This record gives sequence, C-alpha cells and structure tokens, in this order.
Amino acid sequence: MDRRTACLNQANAFREKAIADPAHHDQWIDEAIKWLERAMEASRRVAVTIEPREDWLLLDAAADALLSQQPERGT
Repeated sequence: MDRRTACLNQANAFREKAIADPAHHDQWIDEAIKWLERAMEASRRVAVTIEPREDWLLLDAAADALLSQQPERGT
C-alpha cells in the first residue's frame, strides 16, 4: 500500500471515530484533517524512472552538432 492510500485510510478511521464518539467529535475531525493533509502531500511527490537507451550518446552528439550550426541570436 502506498503512503497516500495509507494516509487516506487513517483519515477515514478518524472520521468514523468522530461519528461514533460525539463527545470528542472535534478532536477526531482534527486528526482526520491532519491525515488528509498528509495524503495530499504524499500525492504531490512523484517518482520518475528513466530507462537508459543505447542511442542516447548519438542523440546527444546530434543535438550538439545542430546547436553549433545555428547562428547566435542577438549579434
């Protein structure tokens, strides 16, 4: 289970406690809000993986060659 899902589950548990315990409703809702905020933070973090390709060096050299052929701007 990822962190976002775990945080959402925890927030839901506190929401259910708030429903079951009206005497401490505000306390449980505050805890649920904290866990929802944590879930939002967790969903902003994204991992990106890049698979290496054998022709990257060729593509990089070709890009450098094209850039070196272009006239400089502003001169």
